[in-house]
Amino acid sequence: MAQLLLQIAQLLKFNLKGVPMKKYDDKCAKLLCFCVVSILSVHTTLGDGYRNPPPTAEGIGKSGVNSVWVDDASAISYNPANLAMQTNASLVVGLTMARTETTYTPPGLPASFESDGDWNYLPNLYYAQPIAEGITLGLGITTPYGQGIAWNASDFAPTVGLTNSPVVSYEASAMVVDITPSVGIKLNDNLSFGVGLDIYYSQLELKTLIDSALVMRPPGTVLDTKGEGDDWGFGANAGLTWLPTEKQRVTLTVKSGVELDYDGDFEVDGVNTGEFKADLKLPNIVGIGYGVELGKSVQVEALLEWLQWSANDSQTVTTGPTTTPFVNNWDDTFTFGLGGSWFATDSLIVRAGYAYLPSPIPDDTISPLLPDSDRQAISVGLGYALGRHIFDVAYTFSIYSDRSNTPSGTYDIDSNLIGMTYSASF
Repeated sequence: MAQLLLQIAQLLKFNLKGVPMKKYDDKCAKLLCFCVVSILSVHTTLGDGYRNPPPTAEGIGKSGVNSVWVDDASAISYNPANLAMQTNASLVVGLTMARTETTYTPPGLPASFESDGDWNYLPNLYYAQPIAEGITLGLGITTPYGQGIAWNASDFAPTVGLTNSPVVSYEASAMVVDITPSVGIKLNDNLSFGVGLDIYYSQLELKTLIDSALVMRPPGTVLDTKGEGDDWGFGANAGLTWLPTEKQRVTLTVKSGVELDYDGDFEVDGVNTGEFKADLKLPNIVGIGYGVELGKSVQVEALLEWLQWSANDSQTVTTGPTTTPFVNNWDDTFTFGLGGSWFATDSLIVRAGYAYLPSPIPDDTISPLLPDSDRQAISVGLGYALGRHIFDVAYTFSIYSDRSNTPSGTYDIDSNLIGMTYSASF
């Protein structure tokens, strides 16, 4: 990989507006390649690939295993076929709070760095309305992908230099909003079908530190750079729910992949130096769920999902007149989870779940902007019903696999995930 990047660097010509131009020597061309790679790596900045946690506390409390028994408007995200089973209008307002703290040790350096560990707030809103017997329309506004990571720029600045690392990325963020009109149709007493349109709007931003010599200024000064852009994308999702018996359900869910092509500006030390373009591919996702009711008060379900993260195997970035390809070597993944709900009383619901979430990112392409790792999620949740109103809270504790001695360094990850949801039927 390193040799390939150096070969690409030989072809680079980096033209910055407002900066005196002259021919770069081979050393500078090679160093600029690392700048391109750093910008591109923002596409891989967020956990579980870059998929966000479940959008509701009910889903978080069951570790995301919620395609079988979901019975309110949030079925728009989990399984739109279950919309058809609703007989009342439904409103769901959710807030997911995610916080990840990462300790990073670069190779060959005794120092370690810590990310700022700020909370990310991910709001989600749903509404569903039956319009005829067995037919329900719904609309969801969610944040299914995104989050971000930030390192202390002053910690990273001493590592910037021509004799060490000329480019250091210290902050990245991506925001993805999904507007999803949906419909659920009850085909017969045992089979329901649902479909939705995914309308995405996304913004992407990356901040890096570079040595001033890279832009033909006197060496030894550290400059801030920022690339940012946005785009719209369109996809679709569908679900099928089958009731083989009164107390059993089998579900199939499919979500199409989408390519987002960001277009915006690239700045060096606050000065616009040209165009910034990048692409990000959301994966195709296929899920199979099975659930069973045990007695009158317990519901249990399992979910197996396949995610086509290899769609991001090849990406490109444009800075000024130069467009450069990059290979991520991401793998497709299978996730598995178990979740359950116990209706302890007429008002109190107790939830729990477990999920295994492998990382699609191999050791050779992991970076400080995506300190991702295989993890096991253990969740608990509580729901309280007050008439037609339900209040839910949930918490997830994650156990991360060791990610040490990679080509880019060692990563120690810790995270907290909290969900709060209000839902009502009327």
